[in-house]
Amino acid sequence: MTTHCRHGREHDYHHHYHAGLAEGIAPQYLKKLQIALVLAIFYLVAQFFGSILSGSLALLADAGHKLADVWAIALALTATWVSRITSSPRKTFGYHRLEIIAALLNGITLILMALYILWEAYGRFVSHAGIHIHGGPMLGIAGLGLLINLLSAWVLYPAKELNLNVKGALFHVMADIADSLGNMLTAVAILIFRVSWLDTVMSVVIASLVLYSALRLFREAFHILMEAAPRHLDVDEVKQFIQEREGVLDVHDVHIWTITTGKDALTAHVRVTQDAFQHDIARALEADLRNCFEFCHITVQMEPPDFVEEAAPF
Repeated sequence: MTTHCRHGREHDYHHHYHAGLAEGIAPQYLKKLQIALVLAIFYLVAQFFGSILSGSLALLADAGHKLADVWAIALALTATWVSRITSSPRKTFGYHRLEIIAALLNGITLILMALYILWEAYGRFVSHAGIHIHGGPMLGIAGLGLLINLLSAWVLYPAKELNLNVKGALFHVMADIADSLGNMLTAVAILIFRVSWLDTVMSVVIASLVLYSALRLFREAFHILMEAAPRHLDVDEVKQFIQEREGVLDVHDVHIWTITTGKDALTAHVRVTQDAFQHDIARALEADLRNCFEFCHITVQMEPPDFVEEAAPF
């Protein structure tokens, strides 16, 4: 991943480095995502009413999976919209955290929906009720879903290596293709062998996958909102990297967090020898941190060897 950054203002011995926190998506990719979003919403509605018409719990579970797709694509589009909103004196990082808050709400919604599906499936198993599944409508909706998902994949595939948001949406669509095929096979089995219980089994499988993905999404969004260090970065490794610089005596008050997806920030206090206490060394350190760890926002406070700092609470 390449991060494009630019140096901000420098004052005294505090050096700040900022990047475009969300560069957005190129117009040609935006159109692809918009088409995929419209197709996903159309099929989501079709699945919902199809599950009511056919009595299929599996279709309803698959609708939950499709809801995850809608959220994923909508978040990618929202991130581009948010990137165009400038920061303000009170919101110095702009509105980039909206993406993470939306992801958290998405995770909660999907968790609740998956649990509802699993509870309904449990009720069907326990009651041994002879629930009749209309295989014809189920097969028709699943077939329609397969066509829509294939069309979405065809729209997104050419740009999959050029944009991470498009690639992420494509992965969701590929999973939906598998779900549609599974529901079609289930519907065929119900039509031929009258095994309506198979629909409940399929709903458990799909709901479990949705729950797994939703829990991961919730955990990651919560991790970012807690301003924890990004999972792909080793804080001790970053400290060691700074400590090994020539002239560095001590590194402390190191904070690393994620502003929004793919945008990591660093602040650190670095005590150096008197000879190293100069702008050029600070600039070089910032440049190396950017190149090695791809931070988009860096603040390094250079401190002289005799500097005494009061203990910070964090």
